[in-house]
Amino acid sequence: MRDNQTWNISTDQGWQSFEAMRNNLVLAGKNPRAQFVGEKRSLDQNALSHTLYAQIAAQVDDQSVNDIRAECMLRIGVGLLRAADERFREFYDSGLKQLTYEQKLASMSYVPITSIMGKKVFSAYVDEVIRTYSQQGISLINPSEADNYA
Repeated sequence: MRDNQTWNISTDQGWQSFEAMRNNLVLAGKNPRAQFVGEKRSLDQNALSHTLYAQIAAQVDDQSVNDIRAECMLRIGVGLLRAADERFREFYDSGLKQLTYEQKLASMSYVPITSIMGKKVFSAYVDEVIRTYSQQGISLINPSEADNYA
């Protein structure tokens, strides 16, 4: 058996293949282990967040794309990630929570807030970025719809 094999166990055939491998390992005296891994975000989701940052920065005075990115990650991402990930919550509370707002904002260049979000949390993050900035009068266009407005 190779290490790090993957089976799609959502199908009967995939489950049977997984079960056969497990049974063979047990019969051979091995201790097989399974790990369930959440779905990774798509590149489209990543591109969407960066497009949103750019659209917001273009409509806000005196803030760069990186400023907007850091602001979104701190004001929106940290709360979502703290709620979803106990280890992150402990890290943030013990290492960053006591910092000033400006220090926290600067730390967003070094803390991979959105990179460690799973698909579900990242979707909530993007939705909240859109909601928050739309309420401030910022006009945001989904990149897939941008051609319709050109």
